[in-house]
Amino acid sequence: MNARRVLPLFLYLVMLISFLSGCATIDQKINLTYKPLDRSFSRNSGEVFVSRIDTDAPLRNSKGEWIVGSLNNVHGVRQADLLSDRSLGEWITDALLLELRQSGYTATYAAPLPAGAARAIVISDINAFMNVNKGTVSSETKHELKFNSDITLNGQKIKTLSIATRDSKTVALNVSREEKERIMLLSLQDAMQQLIPELIVLSNNK
Repeated sequence: MNARRVLPLFLYLVMLISFLSGCATIDQKINLTYKPLDRSFSRNSGEVFVSRIDTDAPLRNSKGEWIVGSLNNVHGVRQADLLSDRSLGEWITDALLLELRQSGYTATYAAPLPAGAARAIVISDINAFMNVNKGTVSSETKHELKFNSDITLNGQKIKTLSIATRDSKTVALNVSREEKERIMLLSLQDAMQQLIPELIVLSNNK
């Protein structure tokens, strides 16, 4: 077989492998869970109300499942969705309530907030997504989590915190479901590490 015939055959095989790998990609569901940080934020007391403003309707598929990420080919072209049974907003809110309770507060979700609440946090502008680009020998994950938190004391907004965490890595072959869940968990723990100490400092200085 001469070189002229070998090169087209090689290109054909590469295209076929890419096509078949793309066709094999299907939607994948992950669990959005949370566990408190190992470190303590000190013991506190008092009541804290938590609320959330969903400015944009979260993405859902035809089955009502929440779309939390995209599974792409090596060129970043979407092939399937990363799904969850709960929204990112619910996930973030529940994590915040859990960390506040772990810190000693009596934390309650309320929408709208009670007038003149002594302490409150309002979550808004949630933007979180995971992209997984799958190549033939490795996969790249990119995850970003952002949201704003308005801290109010005695019914007055004291400060707005812009929380942001990012993660990017390349691994051999596929990224497992467990690894995707771990990346999401660590991002949210980092977000709580940014948020809760600020609330404690502001509350103690009121």
